Amino acid sequence: MPLDLTEDERYLSAHISDLIDISLKSGVPRFSAFLNEREAEIAREAARTEDAIPVFFGGYEGASRTVCGFFEGTYGEDFADDAKRELFPIRAVSFAFRGRDSLSHRDFLGAIMSLGIKRETVGDIVVNEGWGAVFCLEAEAELILGITKIGNVGVCAEDKLTRPIVKPEPVRFTKSVPSMRLDCIVSACTNLSRDKSASLVKSGLVSADFSVCLEVSKAVAENSVLSIRGYGKFNVSKIVGVSKKGRIRVEIEKYV
Repeated sequence: MPLDLTEDERYLSAHISDLIDISLKSGVPRFSAFLNEREAEIAREAARTEDAIPVFFGGYEGASRTVCGFFEGTYGEDFADDAKRELFPIRAVSFAFRGRDSLSHRDFLGAIMSLGIKRETVGDIVVNEGWGAVFCLEAEAELILGITKIGNVGVCAEDKLTRPIVKPEPVRFTKSVPSMRLDCIVSACTNLSRDKSASLVKSGLVSADFSVCLEVSKAVAENSVLSIRGYGKFNVSKIVGVSKKGRIRVEIEKYV
């Protein structure tokens, strides 16, 4: 089923089609800005319409925000990570700070945005104890390298990834639900009542497979991804079984 697009999303879809056309005619790779997961789905659909093959990379395996590249007529379809690192216009900037200082993703993003850098030129921001990494387009790297303070914390920037990115495993749990309706699954994810879960859906705070969904009765399929504002992102990985009373046991993964 085609995605239901907003005006801005239709503009993005048209932009992706233009990148495909230019890449095909010129034989030169073309790249988008960083895309969130919803925007990446829009890019995939636009590419299918144009019978093109999109390649996504965010600077490391498993990145949430990625750049979409088109290599029509210039490269084959097999892109190993080393090839992506060489071809994609992405740089990593690492930051070191004292382990006793506490910095968050929001702190890093605020420092970057204060430079006048647009959000779409910045990919994932990974923050651990005493260290952080920012993935960005090449054109923005020099500005980001000039950051010496984030919040009230002094930082030291390096023009490379100084540590490997290790994404934590999702937290897995099993819940029993009366049905696979969206409000039931949201309730299972958040431990809220059905009424409060329905209110989240009706308020536009729940996305199913990267699209905001206002229908509390929408059926949630296995492997659906739910983003619930204020509660996080979940994967409804599989239906485990059905009890004698007809309740459905479903396995859910919460991304950490």
